[in-house]
Formats: sequence, C-alpha cells, structure tokens
Amino acid sequence: MSTPLTGRTIGITGVSGFIGGHLARKCAALGATVRGLDLSSPQAGANGKLIFVAGDVTNAADAQSLCAGCDSVIHAAAVVREGGDPRPFERINVGGTRTVARAAEAAGVARFIQISSVMVYGFDIQGEVDETAPLDGAGNPYCQTKIDSEREALALHSNKMQVGIIRCGDVYGPGSIPWTIRPVRMMLNQRFRLINGGTGLMNHVYVDNLVDGILLALDSPHTGEACNISDGVATPFREFFGCYADMVGLNPMRSMSAGFTRRLLKVQNGVVRLLGRQPRLHSSFVSYVTRQGVYSIDKARQQLGYEPRVGLPEGMRHTEVWLRNSGMLAAKSDA
Repeated sequence: MSTPLTGRTIGITGVSGFIGGHLARKCAALGATVRGLDLSSPQAGANGKLIFVAGDVTNAADAQSLCAGCDSVIHAAAVVREGGDPRPFERINVGGTRTVARAAEAAGVARFIQISSVMVYGFDIQGEVDETAPLDGAGNPYCQTKIDSEREALALHSNKMQVGIIRCGDVYGPGSIPWTIRPVRMMLNQRFRLINGGTGLMNHVYVDNLVDGILLALDSPHTGEACNISDGVATPFREFFGCYADMVGLNPMRSMSAGFTRRLLKVQNGVVRLLGRQPRLHSSFVSYVTRQGVYSIDKARQQLGYEPRVGLPEGMRHTEVWLRNSGMLAAKSDA
C-alpha cells in the first residue's frame, strides 16, 4: 500500500493533529506536495514537502488558501471528544466540513475525502455492523455531528468532485490521545479502571493501517459512499488495555461497574463545571467502552483493496517504542 504520489498536491486539514500529521508524513514520503491547514504549525517530519496554511476550517478564506492548487483534499480536522457543549462540535465538525468542501469544489479539487467515525452508528450496537446499518446520533454531539458532516460532504459529490467517506474505528498508536496517551497517563497515576471488567469490544485500528485505507480511497473508483476502516478484529478492552498495563507494570488492572462509573462521573463533572472547567471524561465514554458490536471492513476490502497490515502485537510494539522515546515511559534497561 505504497502507491507513489509524486506530482500530486494533497490538502490536509487538521495537519497538526494525530491523524492529519500521520497522513501528511506518509503523503510526503510517497512524493506528494502537502498543503496543510491548522491553527498551529505541525511538528517537523514532512521532509520539506509541507506547505503550511495557518487558519481555521470554518473560515472560507483560509479554506480557499488550503485548496488552491490541490488535486485532492482530505478533511481530518474535527472536535473529537466524548461529549460536552454541542456548539464547538456544530461549528467545527459540521460548519468546518461545509466550508472546506465548498472551497474544494470551487478550487476544482477532483477528490474530497471526509474522515468520519464508526460512532455514526451510535452506542447500542450488537453483532456485526456494516455500512448499511442505520445511523444513530445517540443524543451525543460527537456522534450526531459526524453524521451531519458526512451529509455536508456528500451533498457536493458529483462528477466534478468525487466524495468519499472513511469511518474510522478506534485509532491508536503514536500520538493518539484517547487510546494511547490518556490510558497510559491514567495508569501511571494509578487512576485507570476497566469498566465491567473490560468485556466491551475495542474495534481498534493502528494509525498506519488507517492511513493506508485513506490513501486507497484517494484513487478508488467507488465514491459517493462510506467505508468502515479498522484492523478487522474486535478485541476485549481488558486485552487491549492490558498491553499498556504490561508496559507500565500495572497488574492487575482494577475494574468498576458501568453504573457506578456513570454516577461517579456525574458527580465529578458537576464539580469540575462549578470550577469553570470542562470535564475530561463524559458519561458517554462508559457506553463507548461497553459496546458489544463489531464493525465490518468487508466493503473496504472489496472496494478499496484494503487489508490491515499491522496487527495488534506489532502496533503495540511500535507504540511502546514511541512512548519510551517520548519520555512518557521510562527507557528499558539493557540489563
């Protein structure tokens, strides 16, 4: 999955973020010129092939600056949180998608890829879920605005600008806040707890696998629709988080019931709001980590030729190296 991109100019929103940064580095490594839009400058690593545009995805002029001269645009910028004030979700996830997609169309961009999430199916999923499943906002601002942002992008799908939607699973790896950095920090601070013994299913996707799927979508003849992208397996959270626990030396992992955790978060978050701060975890996180469904990637395999090449053991090895090199975990002793 390393088709050369020499001679192409690819625009990426959220280029300073986790997914956007990995995309930018991969596109540059494959020979593309990358135009990246974000509020702050990204870290180095695009080998001089990154043209950075400082700006906001909701600002039409900034979006136009990004899209100028691009043959493809990948829209990765989004508010990614479990819950909270719906206004930022609406402004950035929905309004930002609308603004960037319209700018791409006006600039003559041939392919627009919207990065979405499997959370468009809501929390109450059972069995195997494919792209024909009903969408469910679940009363959650992230779930609902991801549904609405897909609609904004697909509204501009045409022969002039073809639109594709990638619904990501639970993306982990170097730089991931919810599925790598946060759980490791909680373990280090002795605050980590499994929910219901970690029996919920993690539909993980290592970030390099996700990037492969997104880049395949750039040239796929199948457009105007969505594809799920994950590692193709669902792993109980106790096993997934157990990989980090082994790195940290946290054994055994403690657990709390879903009901108790929801009540605890309600109290804690009420106090946090009284202090004028935003909660770091919302009660919807409990629903997220107790899901029992599996997201099918059969469509991505058939239409995109996608095949996850990095399994969980290898992905966790790469992630551990990054955690130790970044100083979050102590370097391993040679003894």
